[in-house]
Parts: sequence; structure tokens; C-alpha cells
Amino acid sequence: MGSMSIIEGNELLLRHLTKQDLNDFTRLVTDPLYGKFSPLGRITEEVAERMLDHIVANYQSNRYEFWVVMDKEDNKIVGCVGYHPVIFENKLQEMYFVGFDTKYWGSKFPVVATQYACHYAFNEEKLAKLIVFVHPDDTTALMCAQIVEAKFEKEAMFFGANLFLFSIEKEAFSQLALDPSV
Repeated sequence: MGSMSIIEGNELLLRHLTKQDLNDFTRLVTDPLYGKFSPLGRITEEVAERMLDHIVANYQSNRYEFWVVMDKEDNKIVGCVGYHPVIFENKLQEMYFVGFDTKYWGSKFPVVATQYACHYAFNEEKLAKLIVFVHPDDTTALMCAQIVEAKFEKEAMFFGANLFLFSIEKEAFSQLALDPSV
């Protein structure tokens, strides 16, 4: 696990998920619109609890980062970002993910949280590349991919869903400036 568990901006805070976040995490991931764009589909409360337990347990593993994104104004969890290893096309790769409360779709929070998480992955963990699967109708994730100059690779099946596969390369990302105002 990386040594950094908190990433702080002026308006948002990224921190590791804890077991005390179960209610907020469940509210976020069980939202039907969240499930519409998740490769996992609709998530039940029981699955959300197992997911949280799995995430918290895997902080002990290398290359597994999962942050909740908090709006500092009201101290509420509004989304999550991170990356973890997956085997895709018989190759171990680092998969990035982003998910936000529907109230924050289209806001700057998902974009800035994506920038912070990618900055951490490339500069602290020294990763060279992240892959990200995006539902073709998920405009927030597509906007995040565009802002971090993710490269469209192809359409791909992942967890039985037809998704767009993008890659985020360290070299391309390193040319971008982080937005310190958020």
C-alpha cells in the first residue's frame, strides 16, 4: 500500500475508506444510477458491505488504492476514486475507477479527484499506465477521461458489459497541471 492515505484540496478531501463509512458507501454504490454505469451492475446492500470489507482488507496489498472523496464543506462522502490490479486479456494491469453521487455528476469534483488519484499513481507509486473501463453513456467518466488525456483503445467486454477501454499514460498525464483551487 502507498504511504499516502489523504489527499487534500481546497474543496475536497480524498481519504481511505474505513468500516465506519459503511452507511455512506452503501448509499453511494447502491444508487440505481451508479449501478447503471458500473461494470458490476446494480449493487445490493449486502454486496456493498462485502465490497467495503474487501477494499479495507486489501489496503494491505501493494498497488491497491481506494479513496472516498469528501466535500469539505459538508464533510460528506460524495464519490470514490482509485485503482487496483486486474487481469485483463491475460495481462496484469492497473485499473482506474471513478464513481460519484449523481448530485455531483458534471461538477468539477470527479475531474479533480481523478487528477489527484492519477497524480498519486504516477508520481508516488511510479506506475506507468492505468486502464479505465467506461460505460458509453457515462458522461462524467468520459469527461474525466478526456481531461486526463486518456487514450481510447477499443470497445471491450468487461464483467459481461460492453464498455470503452481507455489508457492513461504517465507521460501524457505529466504534461497536465493539477487544479489547486478545488
